Amino acid sequence: MYRTTNLPNTRIEVADALRGIAVAGIILFHAREHFNLYWSGLDYLRAGFGGWEQTVAGALGFLLSGKMYAIFALLFGLSFFIQSDNQAQRGNDFSLRFAWRMVLLFIIGLVNAAIYNGDVLTYYAVFGLLMIPIGKLPNRWVWVIAALLFIQPLELYQHFSGHTLSLRGIEGMETLYPTLYPTLATGTFAQSARASLVYGPISSFAWGLEHGRATQTLLMFVLGMLAGRYRLFYDEGRNRRIWGGLLAAGILGTWLVPFEAMRNLMTATAIVAAVVLLWYGLPGFRRALHGMTFFGRMSLTNYLLQSLLGTALFYNWGMGLYRHVDVIYGTLAGVGIILVQYLFCRLWLRRHTHGPVEWVWKKLTWIDLPLFDRKIAS
Repeated sequence: MYRTTNLPNTRIEVADALRGIAVAGIILFHAREHFNLYWSGLDYLRAGFGGWEQTVAGALGFLLSGKMYAIFALLFGLSFFIQSDNQAQRGNDFSLRFAWRMVLLFIIGLVNAAIYNGDVLTYYAVFGLLMIPIGKLPNRWVWVIAALLFIQPLELYQHFSGHTLSLRGIEGMETLYPTLYPTLATGTFAQSARASLVYGPISSFAWGLEHGRATQTLLMFVLGMLAGRYRLFYDEGRNRRIWGGLLAAGILGTWLVPFEAMRNLMTATAIVAAVVLLWYGLPGFRRALHGMTFFGRMSLTNYLLQSLLGTALFYNWGMGLYRHVDVIYGTLAGVGIILVQYLFCRLWLRRHTHGPVEWVWKKLTWIDLPLFDRKIAS
């Protein structure tokens, strides 16, 4: 069983900055895809800007698709470690409290899913529960689990068997896409919310199963926890050399690994390593990127808010911009969403230590229920 080292877990600003980068990248990619309404059947790669749409779409896909969610998941695992280790240092078992925290996250995710069908919070809540038993294992066994997840067993099975893992055979699934996206493209807010809530979470799980996102999400949770155990995000010891090796491996792996989910992981690794190295190596870079720590400290609030702002811009119940804008204008709308949310973060954090949703989540997590308060067995 893993035992705490009793080393202090101080706030990691570079992790806040990375969390902010991840959420901002998610917003840009969602805007590039018109918050999933590229499935509407309209050509969102319209001719304009001298035919740059395909180039911009490809570049954003290479830099953002799958990578930002991978970084977000990595930092979720890091947060799990910090919270559980802080409790372990007080002699408390965080397991039941964390399970309750995931129940709350699932509920928050359902609220978000009613607004935007691409929600991942329900996904994170379900896979987060698996971190409870994994978090009790010693490092050597956690590395075994990470290695098994890294080889993408689901993608390997699909590749060699020729059989696609899918939920589409489940009764009612055949109506998922024909019902969901036309409703978002033409429906009222109430109609869109109902369709998103009914079909959104299952569509996210189905897509993740088919594209290797399921194993990758859990893998990034596990790697984030291991990074916390090894204190990699602190500027200590040989950590910069380790990050240098990870940067080289990430760049090389981006071009060599066989599956899309693996490539996303390697590119995400290179992005994280580059940011950490530049953060600790170049004070100018740290000052320039420091503003993203505000965005990252309110990552859950920002993730929910981007769903509301983005769908209000692109869906039929709002401004319906999916009918009128191409990739480049859609991406520029995403930049506008980021700027609005960044301004909100700066103003909010002048008077508060947590974002509004983070504060509610924390308060409900630590609600006084004796059932959750258990001591670690000696």
